Formats: sequence, C-alpha cells, structure tokens
Amino acid sequence: MSDLTNRTLGEFRLLKHLGSGGMADVYLAEQTTLQRQVAVKVMKPAMMALSGEVMLARFKQEAMMAAGLNHRNIVQVYTIGQEGDLHYIAQEFVQGKDLASILKSRGAPDLASALHVMGQAAAALKASGEAGIVHRDIKPENILVTKKGEVKVADFGLAQLHEGPDEGNLTREGTTMGTPLYMSPEQVSGRELDPRSDIYSLGVTFYQLLCGQTPFTGKTAMAIAVQHLNSPPPPLKEKNPALPAVLCRLVHRMMAKRRSLRYQTADEVLTDLKKLITAQKQGRSLDLVRLPRLEELDRLAEEEKSKDMTVVPPKGTGLAGKSATGLAARSSIADSYPEIQELEVVEEFDAEAEFDGGDTSGGVRPKKVIQHLPSWDDDDDEEPPRRRPVESDEMDLTPMVDVTFLLLIFFMITASFTMQKCFDVPPGNTKDGVAQATIEPPETGAVRVEVDKDNVMYVEGKKANTYDEVLSLLKEQKNSASGITDLDLTVDPESIHEMRLMVIDAATQAGFQKVSNKIRPVL
Repeated sequence: MSDLTNRTLGEFRLLKHLGSGGMADVYLAEQTTLQRQVAVKVMKPAMMALSGEVMLARFKQEAMMAAGLNHRNIVQVYTIGQEGDLHYIAQEFVQGKDLASILKSRGAPDLASALHVMGQAAAALKASGEAGIVHRDIKPENILVTKKGEVKVADFGLAQLHEGPDEGNLTREGTTMGTPLYMSPEQVSGRELDPRSDIYSLGVTFYQLLCGQTPFTGKTAMAIAVQHLNSPPPPLKEKNPALPAVLCRLVHRMMAKRRSLRYQTADEVLTDLKKLITAQKQGRSLDLVRLPRLEELDRLAEEEKSKDMTVVPPKGTGLAGKSATGLAARSSIADSYPEIQELEVVEEFDAEAEFDGGDTSGGVRPKKVIQHLPSWDDDDDEEPPRRRPVESDEMDLTPMVDVTFLLLIFFMITASFTMQKCFDVPPGNTKDGVAQATIEPPETGAVRVEVDKDNVMYVEGKKANTYDEVLSLLKEQKNSASGITDLDLTVDPESIHEMRLMVIDAATQAGFQKVSNKIRPVL
C-alpha cells in the first residue's frame, strides 16, 4: 500500500508512518476534533482484495474486543471507521517502546524493573480474563512500555471471546493462531482456549524478561511447537542464578503443561507478584515470602508426578517392566493432547505504577540503569536416577546403559510416531528383509484443496487466486460430488495464515461441514 501520510480519514489526519503488520499499516495521526495524537491502523487493501470480507471481519473484531476493555494497562481503542475503500481503527498512541525492542537493545532488566513490568502486564490480563477474553498472542512485541514506565498490552487482533456462540467465530477450536515461541500447549494442538492459555504465554514472556532468552528455540516452528507440548523448560534459576528461587517457581508454574496445574487466573498471578514486589521494596528476601497459592499448585504437581511415575511404559519402547522413575516428563503426552495437525508462524522505568486502577501498594520505582545479564551454562548437572535392582534370572543390561539414554530413545520413538501422523508419512513395508516405500492411496470422500508457498490455491488441481474464485470452485465440487461434506486442506509452511482462513470461510459458505488441516510443503 502506498504511503498515506497527509491523507485525512474521517476526523484523523495521518502525520507519519510508524510501521506495518500482517494486516495493517500504522500511522501517527491527529484527531482534529479533539486535537490529540492517536495511532491509526489502516487495513491493507490487498488483504481485502485477496480475502473479501474475512479479513475485514477480523479487523473489526480487533476493535470490538479491545474497545470493551477500559484499563490503564491496555491500549485503548477509540473508534473504527471507513473512508472510501480504506478501513481503519483509531486507538491510543503510546509513546514508548515495546518490550522486545528494550530486551534486544538493553538486555534483561534489574529485578525491580522486571517485577514492575510483570505486575502491570498481569493486571492487564486480569482485566481481559475477567471480561472473558483470550488475547491469544501475548509476547514481548505486544507489551509496550511508555517513557514514564507505564506498561500497556496491545494488539487484540487474535483475541477470542471465551464465552459466546461458536457461530461465525473466526477463531474456532482446531485453528492454531499466535506466535510459536510463546504459544501454550493447547494452542499448539488447536484445542479450545481459555484465559489460562494467556497465563502460559505470559509465563514464557516473563521467562525471557528475567534471563534474556526464551525457554524453547528451534530452526522451525514445528520444532518449537513440539517442545511446548513435550519438553520441560530449562530451569530459570540456571539461566540466571541471581534470581530469587520463589520467582523462578512462580514463572515455571505459569508455564505448566497441564492447565489444571497452572495459576488459574491472572488475578492469582497478580496477587503473588504484589507480595513479592512489596518485599522487594522493603528490602526483604523474596525467598522468605510465603505464597500459599503457589505452594498449593506445587503440591498438586507433585501428586500428579507421583501418579505419572506409576505408569507402565508401552511395550516395544525398551522400558517395559522397568522403573517409571523419571517418566514424569511424559505428563504432557498423558495430557491427551492430539497430534499436531496445523501450525503457522504468525513476529527508564521510573514511575509509581498502579496495578488495578487505584491500588498503589504494588508500585515500584526501579533503578534507572538496566543491567545486562551474562549467558548461563545450559548443562544439566543433576544426578541420574538410581537404578532399581534386577529381580529376574534373565540378564538385564539396564545397569550398562544410562537411564537418561533410555528415556531419550523413548521420546524419540514417541516423537517419530507423532511426526509421522502429522505429515502423513506412510510406514515402510518389507519384502525379504528389504524395506520398500509404500504410496498411501489418496483419501476418498473429501475435496482436496492446497495452498502453495506463493499463496496460490488449488481446488482438485484447479487454480484459484481470489476468494470468489476458490468459492466458485468449491461450490462446483460440492454440487458435482453428491454426499461429500468434508474438505482436506493442505497448507505450505511458507504461505500466510490468511490464506487458510480464506479457504475455511469459503468452504463454510459452500456447505462443507468438516475441514481437515495439514501443514507440509506443496509442490
């Protein structure tokens, strides 16, 4: 879209281009009636031409979600409007930087500054959670810090009402949205979300805030997603030994794989953070502060871990009949998460802060200098689990192999089955001891749609470039194949997320009842 600087949209005169996102360009503007500066997000016309009403509905949804939230730690939306073929949202202009930029330029902050940001971010999620809204994309880029040190959560573009009819919902269960580095396990697997998903993402953000790096990294979105499902995060205390142990426990509890073992509301997180902030202001050791809710959750986690330790590993893994000690890490697998079917890659603190619009007891005046933290060794120095004595006449090779190595084999086997299902890789057949590749017969009873890396759609091999074209082809297929109600959608990892939304919306309009999603290269 061409630069709209000096254009007037309604009562807003665009002064300066501030940046661009996947859906919109952002401008600094003057609201002429009130003579104040605002930020105006202008939807890209190319998105409208490409996807019809789908992206416009999402664009308006962002405004409606955020407009209903009136809280000092949430970016306020003022109005939504249209000027010709341009659709825009006018919202509060925040003079400051996002947390990601601060961390990149200055490194992790001192403890007082970190607690300050954590408290205000938790207060914002408390307000959205009490309104029944799931943000879905909590990350440092969406946490803004003003020059006065006030923290504001922005971008409710992926937000979803927790309660309400599913009819017409643009972010249904089964749709994976968000940013892989910060996505909750249930978000990765496409399950129904509630505010506890935001608590997980906020925990990942806090982890990065306190040590300067995210708990999980990988070369691909899939590699990161699998870690959110199955891998425990590296201990935060090892990443930054200077941190109080109780604060590390709080962050790890926010990132529990099972929702039932996390903090259940942002209010619970905020309550415990306020106690730590008060202790820090008074110069007391944070590790001497008692947090009953955290202790209760830790106790529940230990009980669940004990139950997991009694689980007998599946036959064929090499662990059948052996001790289940150390298998608590399998809790995420036992949490009934389905295999991944889809994933997309979506990119001076010095004020007395109020957390709940009036309570200043949690305010902190942190130091002005933000310190850089050193890199910490990632090696695991824990002793390997003790081996149980062999109670059999048969020779047991377990003492000759480290239990950790056996667990690694087990997880590799589990991951291979998961990835095979995810990418529909057919198992090999053998003939006379020689492995042979098999070709999986094409699925029947469903219309096939593909989106390649150039965002071109193909309906049963027929090319479509626009929403109207794909809708027409889908209706044609629906009418010509009586009784078919399913659609198989394959999306190339390099395609944009909006293309999948477009196909799903067109499929709904064409009368299909079920859409199956896969991510894999489309040639």
